[in-house]
Amino acid sequence: MHKPSLRTIFLLISSTFTNIAIADQVVLDDGSLLKGTVKQVANGQLIMDTAFANEVTIDYARVNQITTDKKFLVELESRDRIVGKLSVDSNGQSQLSDTAFGSVNIDPKNIKNVWATDATKPQILAVQQEYQDEIKTLKADKEKEVEDLKSSYETALTALREERNRLRDPWSGSIAMGITGASGNTNRFGAHGRGELNRETDQERMNIYMEVNFQKEDGEQTANQKLAGLSLERDISEMWFARGSADFEIDDFEELDLRAIAAASLGRFFIREDDLKFKGFAGLGYRFESYSDGTNEKDPTGVLGYDVKYKMNSKLSLFHDFTYYPSFSSPGKNYLIVTNFGGEMPITEKEDWKVRASLRSKYNSQPAQDAESTDTTYQMNLVYDWD
Repeated sequence: MHKPSLRTIFLLISSTFTNIAIADQVVLDDGSLLKGTVKQVANGQLIMDTAFANEVTIDYARVNQITTDKKFLVELESRDRIVGKLSVDSNGQSQLSDTAFGSVNIDPKNIKNVWATDATKPQILAVQQEYQDEIKTLKADKEKEVEDLKSSYETALTALREERNRLRDPWSGSIAMGITGASGNTNRFGAHGRGELNRETDQERMNIYMEVNFQKEDGEQTANQKLAGLSLERDISEMWFARGSADFEIDDFEELDLRAIAAASLGRFFIREDDLKFKGFAGLGYRFESYSDGTNEKDPTGVLGYDVKYKMNSKLSLFHDFTYYPSFSSPGKNYLIVTNFGGEMPITEKEDWKVRASLRSKYNSQPAQDAESTDTTYQMNLVYDWD
């Protein structure tokens, strides 16, 4: 068996003691001893590499002594900076040795920062990292801002294109048609139609309409009514508007050769939203009626009414209006009330074809002889809309 020589044993022992000697040492306030390599002291913390736990971070307030085997740049609380080794003399006094001034006694508690002579100051590294993080955050925020602006721009551009197209062609209209019939004990045929033409801009709304209702039963006419009218509204402000209207009616079974009402009024929107519009109006007008017996009635009249349009959902829209025409000569005895109520639903994907159900009721307080005061018409029509 080969025995190691005395020289080999001495070299092993020397190497062991040398490795121990060159290790940095940190003594804590409870007497614990840590050996390894001091990396830095910054922000109240000491960072050290150890063989048993790799990198450890220690609260610097717990450090009583530091010993290093190489020079560090040490910054004191006084802002003085000295390059040297951290050591402890035989009397337990902490020192900075191998400095330009020799050995300098220090109190470890007065040490603010420690970093390698060839390294960047920890605070600078922290600032640089903070700067890089801020750059990344700003870049991310900028990218998000660009995406938001792009989305907003595309939305606004779409809205502008729609508005441009609407302003370029402000006209729209509709045609409604309906037919009823029966055969057998009673032979009945009825037809009714209504056409509307609308023009709408940012400040004006115009409506022109014409309606015909005809019905024949067992060879005799039971309904023959013709309606036409025009209305124009112009905004004074966002909520107020001026309104002018003219309505005409011919009804053979009311013995009415012609009824014409022209009116001017002031109106106000009480609700003006995309899905709900509610407005009222009041004003003055003139009413002319000519009957089959040759009598005529001419009288200034008032006008008071409201109009509601409500889009309940994507498949159902409702409408209702009410207009009261009192005569100036005897408003309590001679007046006319006209009201409409109905709803419509689209039946095609483009929503240009619809089904409309409506009710029109008219009350005349002084009807012609043999005519009823109330005249009510129910209709179910197929409607074609165009924009």
